Amino acid sequence: MSRRSPRQSVTDDLAFPIRLKLVVPPLGFGNDLNTMLRWLKAEVGPGNYAQHSGQTLGGDAISVHFRRPEDLVRFLEAFPFLELADATTSRAYTSPLRPETSG
Repeated sequence: MSRRSPRQSVTDDLAFPIRLKLVVPPLGFGNDLNTMLRWLKAEVGPGNYAQHSGQTLGGDAISVHFRRPEDLVRFLEAFPFLELADATTSRAYTSPLRPETSG
């Protein structure tokens, strides 16, 4: 029986200290995704980031992993239209730590 290596997305999630999860717009990122990936390669540099597709409670997401917080901040400043995949207010999210909401 052969052993499989873990998916690269799992390895990167375990290895990188910072993960930024972003909502994929309903029609996708279009050319913006290529622009973001070129920016990451040029400005952050290979080995200092990783990018993978993923899911959020509300739909599709991408994860961008960083080694340094300042690179994450520069990335968000370069692409201010990005939306964090924060589904903590979703009805589908449950947690004993979630604050009670009225209504």
